[in-house]
Amino acid sequence: MQRFISILIIAMTLGYGLLTTAATNAEPADVDVLDLTFSENIDQPAVPGKARQYVTTAMDQIRRQLVKAELPTQAIRDGEVVQVTIPCGQLFAPGAIDLKPAADELLRHFSGILRESSKYKVIVAVYGDNTGDDMYADSITSARANAIDDYFWTLMGEAETNVIPYGMGKDNPLKPNDSMLHRYANRRVEIYVVPDWGLLQAAGVRRR
Repeated sequence: MQRFISILIIAMTLGYGLLTTAATNAEPADVDVLDLTFSENIDQPAVPGKARQYVTTAMDQIRRQLVKAELPTQAIRDGEVVQVTIPCGQLFAPGAIDLKPAADELLRHFSGILRESSKYKVIVAVYGDNTGDDMYADSITSARANAIDDYFWTLMGEAETNVIPYGMGKDNPLKPNDSMLHRYANRRVEIYVVPDWGLLQAAGVRRR
């Protein structure tokens, strides 16, 4: 009888451990990324500790590829996310919302990432300076973000890209808007490569 009770306790403990592991590795209920804020899309999905080495290694390979393409690149979120910053002047003529032909030379380097849309989210955030009112800044940055989204969609043969565009208006200036040089720096495109659930699954994380 005592042996039976011991076996039962062991079985219950193992069962609890499996449930705990499943809960740790499970994804919350599916959320439409378009319903998330910019910050939420940068932060989600979280990478469990056991998958972190796999994910950061994959992201570092992407960072190295983009650096090789001479794109201004940095790792953020402790190496889990790659950020590229491009001045708007390299992609758009002043006041324009259509991409310059030369923009292809910069943006085409994301093609390999876009082909793996289940593994990576590509977040496009376009910022302006203090020229014009808030409505103008919101309008032009949103239109430019959508133009980059459209370019990526066309680059992929009108296939799914997992690109999320944001027009950021006058938010988060890098420098005071007190000179032409500073305003040029504030008018920028930030492109973030964020690990998505396909990459986490490849690292052994189970979805609910």
